[in-house]
Amino acid sequence: MNKIKIISALMCAVSIFFMSSCVRYSSFEELAGISNEITTGYEYQTSENIENTTTVIIENTTGAFIPENTTVQTVPETTEPVTTRPSAPQTTRPQEITTAAPVNPETTVPSVEEPDYAAFTKAEILDTYTKALNKTRGYTGALSVINTEAFDAEVKEANPGGALTELLADNIIKLVGSEGQQTLEFSNGKAVNKDGETIPILLPLKTSFSLPEEGLASASISKKGDKLYIKMTLVPETVTMGQVPKYNSSAIGYLDTSDMDFVIVKLSRVDITYTGSVIDAVIRSDGYIESVNYTINMSTYAELSGMGITGYGTLEGAQTEKWELQW
Repeated sequence: MNKIKIISALMCAVSIFFMSSCVRYSSFEELAGISNEITTGYEYQTSENIENTTTVIIENTTGAFIPENTTVQTVPETTEPVTTRPSAPQTTRPQEITTAAPVNPETTVPSVEEPDYAAFTKAEILDTYTKALNKTRGYTGALSVINTEAFDAEVKEANPGGALTELLADNIIKLVGSEGQQTLEFSNGKAVNKDGETIPILLPLKTSFSLPEEGLASASISKKGDKLYIKMTLVPETVTMGQVPKYNSSAIGYLDTSDMDFVIVKLSRVDITYTGSVIDAVIRSDGYIESVNYTINMSTYAELSGMGITGYGTLEGAQTEKWELQW
């Protein structure tokens, strides 16, 4: 019977070692109780209880003699629920809730690079002026403009001199235009001048502005404060009586000799050389023109007859026109 106790204890230990995942742990006292039951209530296994029996083969390592007909009693599997020691619950740190605004990466607002006006070409300067002029001419609100005109001329040559030369000079000055100052009240881009003509904002008066790059002799641009200063000089042009100067006519204006009709003096020939008309403009930061000074430099050669005298003369001068826009 002692051998059976030893074998039973070893079988229980091996069963616990290999089957720890499906049986509960038992104390030494419990194992001793099972051993006592085996020794006091020993019975043979039958086919009825073999299904609930786990057979454990134990290797004889002690060298003790085991009879051949000895039946090793196996420990029936318990049907009690497996008691597993609960593991410590995992605790997850709750996410901190904040009402503060999310921190966004710093965004850099690209700065507008100041153009290098010193490197501007004639084409770029011309384009800058053209855009400003078109924008100003497209203004449809109420606008007052102070317009000042003047003509300064000097007779350079006269043959014969005297009354005939003075008469020639007087008539040409009248032909160029009247001098003086007027305030033009514009509405929807139009105003009526003192001669009763409906005119647009700024020159030229009879057509839209147009000037190709080849019509420019020189051009400059600079910035002072928040304003741009543009100065453009047109190439010289020479026309005869009745002809129209190509660049001056579409950029500023010209002296129309097609309908020259003097009462006393009869012109047989007129040559006008536009020696280099100038556009001097100031452009505001919003792209509108603040003021423009126009200067039409010219030299006029004329052959005439009158009062029984035939002669010729040369007149040089400049017609100036200033526009000051009262925004």
